[in-house]
Amino acid sequence: MLERFLNFFRQFGSNLWILAFGWFVSSLGFAASIPFISIYFHSELGLSTTEIGVFFAVIAVVRSFFQLLGGEMSDRISRRKMLINSQAIRVVTFVLLGLAIHYHWGFWAIAVFFTANSIVGAVFMPTVNALVSDILPPEKRLDGYAVSRSGGNLGWAAGPAIGGFMAAHSYAILFFLSGAITLLSVFIFWLFLKVPDSTKIQGQFRLKDLIAIKNDANLARHAFLTFFLYLVIAQLIAPMSIYTVEMVGISESQLGILFTVNGLLVVLLQIPVTRLLARFRFTTQLAWGAILHFIGYSLFGIFIGFHYFIFYMVVITLGEVILSPPTLTLTSRLAPEGRIGRYMGIHGFFVTAGWSLGPLYGGVILDHFGHTPVIAWLIISSLALLAGLGYLVFGRILPIKYNLKNI
Repeated sequence: MLERFLNFFRQFGSNLWILAFGWFVSSLGFAASIPFISIYFHSELGLSTTEIGVFFAVIAVVRSFFQLLGGEMSDRISRRKMLINSQAIRVVTFVLLGLAIHYHWGFWAIAVFFTANSIVGAVFMPTVNALVSDILPPEKRLDGYAVSRSGGNLGWAAGPAIGGFMAAHSYAILFFLSGAITLLSVFIFWLFLKVPDSTKIQGQFRLKDLIAIKNDANLARHAFLTFFLYLVIAQLIAPMSIYTVEMVGISESQLGILFTVNGLLVVLLQIPVTRLLARFRFTTQLAWGAILHFIGYSLFGIFIGFHYFIFYMVVITLGEVILSPPTLTLTSRLAPEGRIGRYMGIHGFFVTAGWSLGPLYGGVILDHFGHTPVIAWLIISSLALLAGLGYLVFGRILPIKYNLKNI
């Protein structure tokens, strides 16, 4: 048993582990501060949940475009350099956010710096996902994404716990801390990540390259179902935070514990669950994950209290663990040779659009139905059920060569 365990980890090589560790550090920096920005807007600046949702919706337009552009760029220039440079710029934006909060520069200054932070984060994600596909052959990518994602979520486990404690003292210091941690990820990628350059796309860049989805019906189906699913997954950052802290009354430290539960469970369960479900079609796994998100978020409006919220977070996290590696693996399977970055950018566009529009979607519903949380959370979570049923239908028409690990 021990030998099999060790062989599993040895099969990937050092570059994947360096990439996963750098992703962990990057996520640690992000998660120490960003989940608390919506609470700062609501409690310190007096914005409503709808106004916060509108803010994230504007970010969606910008961030989603740069997801597309980042994927396209990663097929044309060095992915390693893109990781290093994007993280270095992100350090600067975190410091500027800390200064804006400390010196009370107001909403617009924070909005500008947060937008810049989102742009470089959008460039980072399709690049790191494409690098996993560069490093590993197709049959190892499902497990490889499980490993790399575990690194990212270990950062999510530790970051909010730190941030929840420090937010009680100073919001500004959260962003200075995030900048320092992110700087460490720059050095990890710069000093230790040694990957060969992938095959570059030849020819002049054209704007229509960013909408390659129109030429691939399977990618289009996958992307739109992902968008509906992530409208619900996105409740984790803003609406759930505001609901649990501002409406229900748990503390910011308890909110940090909820995020820590999420991150720790992903780290503990991601690899074993991914291997356990590897014999099932990717679309089937995605459907199960979506339905668990529907159940978990629906429960938020039924039994209310911190201990109940921990259980709901467990349900949601199990859904997250089930669906995350297959959604990236399916995207890489659909991509033609030399276009993985582009396809990851397109996938990231719809993920980011869901993440960014989700707070507006959830915020409007909470503003109108927050006095009846059962109805509010049932409406919010219904799109995850729709996505789950959609993936079951998609699995019936998707060629099997795209839909199983060992084909």
